[in-house]
Amino acid sequence: MSPPAPFAFPDPGDTFENFEILNEIGRGAFARVYEVLSPDSDEPVALKLTALPNMSVDLVQRAIREIAVLRTLSSPHVVKLHGSSIGEGYFYLVMELLQGQQLNEHHAFDEPMQVAEAVDLMLQVCVGLTEAHAKGVVHRDIKPANLWIQPDGLVKLLDFGLARAWGVPWVYGRNATAARTVVGTPHYTQPEQLYTHELTPASDVYSLATILYELLSGHAVLFAHQTVSEVIEALHDNPLAWLDAHASREMVPITRYPGCAGLPDTLLQLLERALAKDPQQRPQLAGHFASALGDILHYDLGATPAAEVQIRTSGSWRSVPLIPGRRRVGAGEICAVQVTGRELLDVHAHIEWSGFPRLAQIRPAAPGAPITIDGLAVDRVATIRPDAEVQVGPTPLRFVYPERTSSAGA
Repeated sequence: MSPPAPFAFPDPGDTFENFEILNEIGRGAFARVYEVLSPDSDEPVALKLTALPNMSVDLVQRAIREIAVLRTLSSPHVVKLHGSSIGEGYFYLVMELLQGQQLNEHHAFDEPMQVAEAVDLMLQVCVGLTEAHAKGVVHRDIKPANLWIQPDGLVKLLDFGLARAWGVPWVYGRNATAARTVVGTPHYTQPEQLYTHELTPASDVYSLATILYELLSGHAVLFAHQTVSEVIEALHDNPLAWLDAHASREMVPITRYPGCAGLPDTLLQLLERALAKDPQQRPQLAGHFASALGDILHYDLGATPAAEVQIRTSGSWRSVPLIPGRRRVGAGEICAVQVTGRELLDVHAHIEWSGFPRLAQIRPAAPGAPITIDGLAVDRVATIRPDAEVQVGPTPLRFVYPERTSSAGA
């Protein structure tokens, strides 16, 4: 029996299933992305169409993982999935059509970015990852090509195809040392890949910190006196050299580069922690990294205002500031927003906010923790509109955003 014919990608002007192909907007080795018209949408959407040569089991599993993960995420900083299907020799995702460009096209990495802009950008990515990490999912391929910058500055995280529940072991051949297989993009891989088969949310934090270092300095983390493009060119065909560098080379002090000597000490210390070789020494979740970046953006750089949370207790209202990041709500002293009441847990809810002019989201910290917005129960993640009536357990809350936020979308 002859092998099946390879999958033929459609061209603009063709019809694929029920989609009218308008334009090709991106391509890779096994995938193409199109702007299409769909019978289920009044506006054009994006169709990511991936060929499955010989119905590769690994690619099928990758497709299923991406579909499963994207369907559960509701952050405004993650690309929205509208639908999906797997067919004979292919699978596809129908996603929102994004305007803008990938971070590696948006910014020339050999040049430093303004400090506040770089911190804000990475804060948005961290907030997008927070929901995934809370669900036990690691992205595993954080890189500039997977970060999309919209014209209004909103950052979207793309491509969860390499994601996997981090509590489930995943073996690289016999083991990482023997097989030396790099998962994700070698430039932004993590040193623990040299000796372990498990990646955790702290692995994503390392990749995020690598990008932030490059944005701030215009140089690679592990190679002194070389720009990012020079290191990429030198190691283009040697992914294992990247892994060895991440595992054995020390971080080049970022203060040696022009413009970086005046970075806030808090930012320098955070970079050093997030780039630690030992994942246990890093911020353990993207939410932890987000909160630290939010503090720096607000307190050290003065680049974003705080919102205000008004809490009703004993017939009166009191106010507390809400700084961008991941903030706890509950009865415990560790909570940024402390509330009282019999139904409240020590940590009852999490608020995730990437700062002005975007809107915050709230989600229960534990299954069944009572939260309502405008009288409707919140069991996953919900956006907090400026005029929303929020109730955490028995306690009413009001959110007051900085000026002009009320006209911004989530």
